[in-house]
Amino acid sequence: MAEEFDFGFTAVDEVPQESAPQAPAAPSVDSDEIMDKLQQLEAKILSADNSGMINEHRALIESDVATKLRDVEDLVLPLLYNLQKNPEKEYIHWPNRTAIIDKQIEKIKAVTRYYERI
Repeated sequence: MAEEFDFGFTAVDEVPQESAPQAPAAPSVDSDEIMDKLQQLEAKILSADNSGMINEHRALIESDVATKLRDVEDLVLPLLYNLQKNPEKEYIHWPNRTAIIDKQIEKIKAVTRYYERI
């Protein structure tokens, strides 16, 4: 049997007197100082030019994706081409296909789930 978790609350008919809501205390913060720091941070962010790094990263990702898609094509298309052969024949004889298909599935997963292993 699973252990029950007590969330720490109980049902009551009315609000207990000791837990009546209280007004939150006003923070003692200098809003001008915070605004100055935010403006300085915003200026740093806006002045930084990361477009070169972003474009380089984008190019690497696009290249990686294109390579992986070609790898998947190389794993799937031979099956489809073989199925396409002899279209006049109605039946396909494929003994021991479970082992062959399982092996190909693992190869496809190795390509498509690459980032899950990192």
